[in-house]
Amino acid sequence: MPRSDAAMTGTKGPPREPGPLRIAARILIVFVAIVAICAHGIQPPGWSGRVAVWLLGSGVALAAVIRWGPVQYVPVYAANVLVDLLNGRSLAPAMIAELGLPAGVFTVVWLLQRYDFDDTFEHGRDIPLFAAAALIGTLIPAAVGAGTFAAWYPIDPMYHSAWTLIDGLRWWLNDFMGALILGPLLVAARWKALQPLRAQPIAASLLLVLLLTLVAVMLFAPGMVPAYRFLRAPALLACTILVATTCLRFGLVPAAAAGLVLTATAVCGMAFDVGILSRMDQIDGLVMLWSYIGATTVPVLLIAWLLAEQRRLERRYEQLFDACPQPLWVHDRETLRFLAVNSAAERQYGYARGELLQSTISVLAMPHEELTLATMLTANVVQPLELRQRARDGTTVFVEIWAQSVEYGGCAAWLVFAFDVSERKALESALVTAISDEQRRFGQDLHDGLAQDLTVASILTSELAARFEEHSLPMFPELGRLSDRIGSALDNARNIAHGLSPLMSSNGDLAAALAQLARSSAVGDTHIEASTHIESELRLSLEARTHLYRIAQEAIQNALKHADAHRIAVRLTVRSTAVKLEIEDDGHGIDRDRAKGSGFGTNAMRYRSSAIGGLLTIRAGKTGGTVISCIAPQAPPGDASNGAQRLSVDRMLG
Repeated sequence: MPRSDAAMTGTKGPPREPGPLRIAARILIVFVAIVAICAHGIQPPGWSGRVAVWLLGSGVALAAVIRWGPVQYVPVYAANVLVDLLNGRSLAPAMIAELGLPAGVFTVVWLLQRYDFDDTFEHGRDIPLFAAAALIGTLIPAAVGAGTFAAWYPIDPMYHSAWTLIDGLRWWLNDFMGALILGPLLVAARWKALQPLRAQPIAASLLLVLLLTLVAVMLFAPGMVPAYRFLRAPALLACTILVATTCLRFGLVPAAAAGLVLTATAVCGMAFDVGILSRMDQIDGLVMLWSYIGATTVPVLLIAWLLAEQRRLERRYEQLFDACPQPLWVHDRETLRFLAVNSAAERQYGYARGELLQSTISVLAMPHEELTLATMLTANVVQPLELRQRARDGTTVFVEIWAQSVEYGGCAAWLVFAFDVSERKALESALVTAISDEQRRFGQDLHDGLAQDLTVASILTSELAARFEEHSLPMFPELGRLSDRIGSALDNARNIAHGLSPLMSSNGDLAAALAQLARSSAVGDTHIEASTHIESELRLSLEARTHLYRIAQEAIQNALKHADAHRIAVRLTVRSTAVKLEIEDDGHGIDRDRAKGSGFGTNAMRYRSSAIGGLLTIRAGKTGGTVISCIAPQAPPGDASNGAQRLSVDRMLG
């Protein structure tokens, strides 16, 4: 600051120094602008104004130096000296007094540079900093000017009155308000600031119509409404609402421009005794005039400051969002289109941010997958959600998803945390598989070892008892108790073996095992029903079938213990690509905290689902209760592991 032409136009590349003709044109523009608005005697013929508008000169001077550099001190000083000469003052005091404005502008600019002022007013500190610097800097021209003229002229030739402290305060207040009224508008004005107007042509046209209507009412109401004096307060309120709405909708520059038009209208009405501000005495007129100036200036600055603070907070949250090491995104709830994506999501899925922002979340879905993120969010599935998603290179990514409903850009959206749990699932699968293998081996040892020995012992004791009976030998009581204990031990061994390998009794048939589970689990008036829908051959390994059985077993136990269910349905659906196990109850539902993973049983179901590459979901039923669903992928047709698993089962059961 001052900014170069490249910075002001938003173009890239090294700063370009303006040529001599452009510098001369700028000097002329600043000189003419200050003289035109500050010279008290320049009025149309026949008009006798009562109030000068020279207060706006400080805003022009400040903006000129900020935007176009220190060379503008020259036309600022020369124009103010000329204004003093036109208003009847001598050259010598004018040359001394008008040194104050360049000095004040220099102070303001130095303060702004010292505290890193951004002339686009994009940061929350920019407007308070600008106002504070202007408040301090405009003290200098008021002190120098009023002090010089008071010392030089006992009676001021312009106002024909003696100089007092009040005159110095008025000078300072006028310069300060001029900096606030024109400064932000001229400093921030650039084509980029008008983009909201070009993007919303209908709203911009409506704004222009309302602005012109309000100006017409302020200037021409006395000719149409006899009681026009009653319009002063409503017009003041309308000015405030209009500039505030413009600032909220279009930003600082359009709102400051609208405020300037309304301020100029009020000043002209007061100065030339026209419009709703006509026929007022000087004190009442000045109070009303400053009310209009404040109503069109202060709301714009306050709202622009609040909007800048909002943008600052948004940028901070965007930085935190992008810096998060876990993949995050925001997508529209209706269209499913990505609205924001962080860098971690780019790395995890391999897509560039621009590619994702032009797509919907379906780009991450696995082909022909029954469960997708969209369907799970719509179904209000208990979180975390477990999904398989596809990266750009086609690889499968197992993710655990947490989603939160938010509002983003004025529309309903989902904030999604997608944690890559592929390695964790691999470890869980290995752990659960190792435990299951050990259980199956132990069950097999019980069945093939201890159970067989007990069977032999039972047969021997039975034969011994028969021989005793055949030879009419006395039967020892201990022999009968021994036979009973051996039979009881054999039953216990078989039950333990079945518990360790539950598909043993059904010869590996998952549907039969689930039906047996339903029959054996029913207690009291609770009815448990098992059904099977077969569309294809079941090609799951024995381990996978055992895990599904255990999931069903745990879900039934949860429904009986926690849900107070009276009816439980166990449904097994076998398709060519996947197997779906669903357990639905009519109870009062599982506590959502328990479903989120705080319970051991829920965690066990998730681990078993992970071990077979499945997706476990827990959601509320349509008519109440809870639905637990696990979808596991089928092995490809003709997989050799299927036969091996059947041989293993047959050997265990043989």
